[in-house]
Amino acid sequence: MHRAGAALDRLCTLCAVLFCALIVGQNLLFLVQRGQWVSLPALAVTAVLAALCVRFLPDGRWLPGVIFLIRFLCALAVILLVGAEPVQDFQTMYTAACQLARGSHEYLYLDTCYFYNWAYQTAFVVYESAVIRLFGEGYLALQLLNALYMAGTAALVYAIARRLFPAGRAALAAGVLYLLYPAPLFLAAVLTNQHLSVFLLYLGVWVFLGREGTGPTLPRAALAGVLFALGNAVRPIGVIPLLAAVLCCLIWLALRLQTPSGRAVLAALARPALMAACYLLAGALLSAAVVWSGANPNGLTNNQPMWKFVLGFNEESSGAWNQKDYDELYLLQGEEADQAMRETVKERLSVGPVRLAKLMWDKCQLMWADNEYMFWGFGHLDQSAPLAGPLTVGQGVNALCWWDKGAYLLLFALALPALVRRLLDRRPPAAPLLPVLIFCGYFAVHLLIEVQSRYRYFLMPTIALLAGWGLWQLLRPRGQDAPEASERPSA
Repeated sequence: MHRAGAALDRLCTLCAVLFCALIVGQNLLFLVQRGQWVSLPALAVTAVLAALCVRFLPDGRWLPGVIFLIRFLCALAVILLVGAEPVQDFQTMYTAACQLARGSHEYLYLDTCYFYNWAYQTAFVVYESAVIRLFGEGYLALQLLNALYMAGTAALVYAIARRLFPAGRAALAAGVLYLLYPAPLFLAAVLTNQHLSVFLLYLGVWVFLGREGTGPTLPRAALAGVLFALGNAVRPIGVIPLLAAVLCCLIWLALRLQTPSGRAVLAALARPALMAACYLLAGALLSAAVVWSGANPNGLTNNQPMWKFVLGFNEESSGAWNQKDYDELYLLQGEEADQAMRETVKERLSVGPVRLAKLMWDKCQLMWADNEYMFWGFGHLDQSAPLAGPLTVGQGVNALCWWDKGAYLLLFALALPALVRRLLDRRPPAAPLLPVLIFCGYFAVHLLIEVQSRYRYFLMPTIALLAGWGLWQLLRPRGQDAPEASERPSA
């Protein structure tokens, strides 16, 4: 079992190395093709700031509070100074939440059948309606809660890193790097379900890891499963950290048990089994509660499961949303739509391996190497309005985008040597396998489904964890090694 576990650990880490190298390479190619050289000084300045913080800032229990406060104040500044106007899906969900808060279910009868096709969006509508009942209609209360969730996620990055890397200052490095990554702030005032979902999912990861990454006890496994289900109800990506955690438990089990007994194996398997069972039970209860409340008779189901694949395999749009597919397929009804979408996916998969490989390359370029799409947070502004001196609002937004690219590239550039180090270690520490698995799973899923730069949000705390590990490896004094390689969490 030990050899099988070590081989699977190596294989997952190798995949993560290849994925990370591809992302770094495509980002460098993007900068060359666009001539966006200003992002490189931004990368250098961010790297120097992070290195100085890791070298000279004192570490302590007060640090998560400081990280929380800084991220919250930055998000609050964006909300108050920039604001945002909900558009597209965000407007649809906010309007539905206002109707639900008034006791109306008119949103269920939209011509586009939005809440039939995407019934799972109802959970976020119910959450927004609860906030509206408490504070009245308007965006500010929801935006302030966004700021709290964003700040909580930033603090969780540090807290999770403390459990993954108990020795050294890698946790400080991870917390600082995520704090210097500005892209989440661009969505601070946007009424997206990403803020709450990401916070809940990473809270589940923190609970799962236990103290110093020793693996979950039965109560922690159950609570982690519930948190993954709650995060999944808000935005349906909870299965990725869940499967990563389950696979992590299985690999830890294989690495720990040299001569396994049946009783020991069953005891160890009880934890991932309980976590998965709690995830499924909590998800089913949440869906039933949505039906019972009358918010949506379809619960939290996905009644158009092929739509994301239709978009994801569109060569013309490089896997992104496009109007043609929407007009020809999405607006069809019921079984007719499902059958048409399945035929379209089958046709798009039959183009041959060369064209599919080209599509995967283009999708990776769009998802992982393109600039952040600034429309969601800044599209409501007059781009030609003066900002400061000769600088216009549009130029200021572009400058933020270019700065973000530098910080973004730095995170992956630091994560890559950390992954390579793990791959080359004869007995790598086991706990950091979890972010490796989350990275592999999220990257692989987006080779198949619709892509856009906004979807990077969920993964970036994981990349910050790996980047913090990489930065500390570069900065640590000679002779001070990483956590003991033989230290393996109990299964």
